Amino acid sequence: MRLWACLMTSLALLIADMPSLGAQEAASQSAVSAEKVTRDPLQVGIMHFPGYSEVNADGEASGHTVTLIKKLMDEAGLPYEVRILPAARIWKGLEDGSVQVWPGIVNKPGLEAYTLLTQRPLGVVGINLYYPPDSPAPQWPQGIKGKRVILITNYTYTAQLMRTLDDPALALTFHSGSSHIGAVRMLLRGRGDYLLDYRAQVEAVTKQLNIEMLPHLTVAEQSMRLVVSRRTPGAAELVQQFDLAYDRLQARGEELDITRQ
Repeated sequence: MRLWACLMTSLALLIADMPSLGAQEAASQSAVSAEKVTRDPLQVGIMHFPGYSEVNADGEASGHTVTLIKKLMDEAGLPYEVRILPAARIWKGLEDGSVQVWPGIVNKPGLEAYTLLTQRPLGVVGINLYYPPDSPAPQWPQGIKGKRVILITNYTYTAQLMRTLDDPALALTFHSGSSHIGAVRMLLRGRGDYLLDYRAQVEAVTKQLNIEMLPHLTVAEQSMRLVVSRRTPGAAELVQQFDLAYDRLQARGEELDITRQ
């Protein structure tokens, strides 16, 4: 009887411990799942831009923009892989989740449905209308009526800009430049009357060509932010982590404008 009583007592204690054991197992599984979300390196895509983001001789992403993005990722305590990718590849990647983070501006129609944005700006991106040095400054937009405008292939502009350019009353003719340097050369050779391009890209081209900055009008400005694919595990939490990391770096006086050199 004494042995039977001991066995029954042990069984009762074991049954009583089962809920806590189950809770411990569930907590352990949750911890593993949470760890997996943060353990897998975030796939960060950045567009090629000489001096800011390019592939160095070792085949690694380098440049001012890359350095600041890495600083932000490190401050957030997140593993990551940075790749220099063409614009079309980044946009498709944000939609399907193969690119999880991108510093940029959501100008591509429909892309906002696939992405979340951080609140903190990473700099202001300007879009300028450039004209030849020997030409007078036009009035925007009436002054470019009937003219030839050079646009950059595979680059997006703001929706408002595109509505202006597509106005039939302006009767514009469009030419495509396959690269920023090619587009600047087209303008200087008279193959277009105006060039619509991003300020930082043209500044880099003028340095590369060793020429004076082209005269221009600023026709649009937008804040650059970190763009997170909604297909990224814990996307909303990542946005918060990035903003908090930004605030900590800013409080320490760190430079966080990726459009400056």
